[in-house]
Amino acid sequence: MIFQDKEHEKMFNKLCKEMPYLDNFHMSLAYLLTLDTVLRDHIGALYDVKKDVIIFEGLNKPFQTSTSSKTTRLAFNLWNGSVYDSDPPETYIDKDGEKKYVPSKYYAPDNIFNCTYAPYYFESIKIRFEIFM
Repeated sequence: MIFQDKEHEKMFNKLCKEMPYLDNFHMSLAYLLTLDTVLRDHIGALYDVKKDVIIFEGLNKPFQTSTSSKTTRLAFNLWNGSVYDSDPPETYIDKDGEKKYVPSKYYAPDNIFNCTYAPYYFESIKIRFEIFM
C-alpha cells in the first residue's frame, strides 16, 4: 500500500483501529479520509465511527476544497456506490410519472481523477476491490 506521507499512514492506522470492521469497504474509506489534512481534520463530519455510516452532508461543509470534495466523493462511492451529493438523493418525476434519481456529474471519473491525488485514488480502488499486484 502506498501512502502520501507518514502522517497519512499514521492516521490511516489510527482510524482503522477505531472502525468496527476492517474489511475492504472500511479500509478504502479510511485510506481516503486520511489522505490529506483537510479531511483528516474533519473525519467526524464525514464518517460516524459509532454508527458506522458515512455522512452525506459532509460534502457541503465549508471546509471542503475542490480536491477534498473529489476525495470524499470517491470515498463515498467506494463505500456504497453513491453517485449523489445528498442523502436522500435529488429526484424528479419523469413524463410517465415515475420518480427518477439525479446522479451528480461530479462523480464522473474525468472530474474525480483530474488531480494530483490520482495515484492514491487508484490505490483506494485496489484496496476496495482487493486487487493485489
